[in-house]
Amino acid sequence: MSKDNKKILIAAGGLGFVVAGWLGASVYVGSVAEREIRAFAAKPSSETGVRVRNLQHSSGLFSATGSFGLEVVDQCSSGEGGQSPALEVEYSLANLVLPSAPLRVTWSAKPTGELAAALAELFGPSLKLQGNGDVSYGGDFRSAMSLPELALDQGGQKLTIAPSSGSLAVGKTALAVNWGIDKLLTRGNGEAVELGKIALDVDLKNRYLGTGSSSLSIERIATSHGSAEGFRHATLVTEDGERLNAQVTESLRAASFGGETVKDLTLEMAIRDLDKRSIETISRLFGDTCGLQNMTADEDETFRKALRTLMTQGFSFGIPKLAGTVGQGSLDGKLMVEARKSMSASAPISLANMLKASGEMVLKGKVLDAGKLQTMQAMGFTQGPDGSLKGSFEYAEGVLRTNGRIFDGSAMQASLGGADQVLNAFLDKPKLARNAAPAPSLQAPAPIIADEEPEVAEAQPAAPAAPAPVAAPAAQPAVLPVPPVPLAPPAQPGVAAAGCASARQCLVQTLGAAAREDTATVFAVAARIEELGKPALGNRAVSRKLNTEGLEALKAEDPARAAELFRKGLAENPRDVELAGNLGYALVKAGKPQEAAEVLTAALQLDPRRSSTWTPLAEALALSGRKDESQAALWVAYQWSGNREKSLAFYTDRAEKERATRPALADMYGTVLAWVAEGRKPRLTVSAG
Repeated sequence: MSKDNKKILIAAGGLGFVVAGWLGASVYVGSVAEREIRAFAAKPSSETGVRVRNLQHSSGLFSATGSFGLEVVDQCSSGEGGQSPALEVEYSLANLVLPSAPLRVTWSAKPTGELAAALAELFGPSLKLQGNGDVSYGGDFRSAMSLPELALDQGGQKLTIAPSSGSLAVGKTALAVNWGIDKLLTRGNGEAVELGKIALDVDLKNRYLGTGSSSLSIERIATSHGSAEGFRHATLVTEDGERLNAQVTESLRAASFGGETVKDLTLEMAIRDLDKRSIETISRLFGDTCGLQNMTADEDETFRKALRTLMTQGFSFGIPKLAGTVGQGSLDGKLMVEARKSMSASAPISLANMLKASGEMVLKGKVLDAGKLQTMQAMGFTQGPDGSLKGSFEYAEGVLRTNGRIFDGSAMQASLGGADQVLNAFLDKPKLARNAAPAPSLQAPAPIIADEEPEVAEAQPAAPAAPAPVAAPAAQPAVLPVPPVPLAPPAQPGVAAAGCASARQCLVQTLGAAAREDTATVFAVAARIEELGKPALGNRAVSRKLNTEGLEALKAEDPARAAELFRKGLAENPRDVELAGNLGYALVKAGKPQEAAEVLTAALQLDPRRSSTWTPLAEALALSGRKDESQAALWVAYQWSGNREKSLAFYTDRAEKERATRPALADMYGTVLAWVAEGRKPRLTVSAG
């Protein structure tokens, strides 16, 4: 064999090796992509915020296709209302490795369920978001996106949104989104609004901390009453060592409405030098506790410490810039407030000593008419040689200077002192003390209605009882039925609730108070329940995983399996009030209302202010034949509801849906609906037996 032929064979062999490696790498990329997709689908919604359903993935050597359902999960939802927003996602992958990217993705998403029905009624059935992009060698996902034209014509109201497009980029911590719409037009009721060149840009360097920038701009705004151009709303959050700075800027290039014109209008708002660690702690607690609604005592203490640190480390806020041309004049102003760093992080907050503020406003030209000009001068604004008006103020250490003159700042000092009392009371007192009923008034008690008698409360043990077990660990626990709750006779207004030594005793008092619409006692008993103590924290990670699996079982209409999973989760972490409520709800669905009542009564000791515990407790009581007590419990649920309109809609829906199969529930929801919405209070009596 000649030397040339050997060279050719060696080159061919080398090329073959490279090709084989390239193809092998491509197959490997495809297998990794499939593994990552399946791993994400298996993650609990408590980690991802979404639930993936019915994943279908079909792989080839260098491509794959698949689909799945995606449901947005609100971990803080009480369950009162409609389904969560859901999408059906279809995708195709090309995993032949290229220099630009190892993986290309084409995808589409369309709404399903109630969301799909609502949007289809408005915009038709063709609504679909679609895109194509890639996954970089560093693991970042990038994609272009687009939507078709959307048109609505209902009852004389017309809305047209031109085809729109944008892009998405997701990294380990970064998130970038931009979206553009050429034109949005709405007409109806003799009015018309047209928006042109709408652009949304989000560029977060750390989406968990919120650092980065975002903006919304509208180039043209035309209405029946005037027009504007060059509107922009922008935010910027930056890190500076252990501090965070945030700025919001509103700007408008020009506008003309009602004969008034403005140009180059700018408003800047800023918060500077915030303690980053405190913000991180408060943000984490806000997410973990559903907006600070469901805090444990430890979390409440952590929140108060973080808030105190945030205030004592110093920061500033205000309006560093307000400027623009108005009519034939201009304005220029600023207002800043500084909270100076405290010498002691544990000393009581003194706003009077911490705060100093300054501001200035300058008006030039014909900004004001003669009447308003006189008013401004009467307020102390000074007029310069060029006719401009200037007003200013400074406040520090109890001294107030306005337009160069010193005024008595005692009134402001007194106001800040009052604010200090409220603020320090909040920072120093735990949630229990803050929620305790106020001391009885020294005024004469209100007259008692003739057919009512004051409540004579039995003496209760002074020491709180040990926390009741939330759920028995056995597969078939021996259930201790909750005895019928005697609805106590009406109490004299202003009489404090008697002490209760267990969740069961406190339930008796709460339902008695509900029967007479005594919200003050309901609140006082809730504060007393929090004194009873809580079980020790357990394995939160395992319990949350079991909670997610239990919710999946409920979705699959398997309440017995769900109850088993919730019970195991509660055994892992007896402090998880959501798990306790879910266990009670599953037992109700499984036809075990007496056991559900026991579990939910114990759950009150974890958090007596949780509407989503009281609602299934009411159902459990109703299905146990305890009609009056169930209505009283649902009334309490309504008092603790964070969204009463949503609760009323839920009651209406349940009253209708349960009429045929479980009339006891339909009667309970209908009665309480009339009670809280129309004031038709039922006559509640003591149940027999």
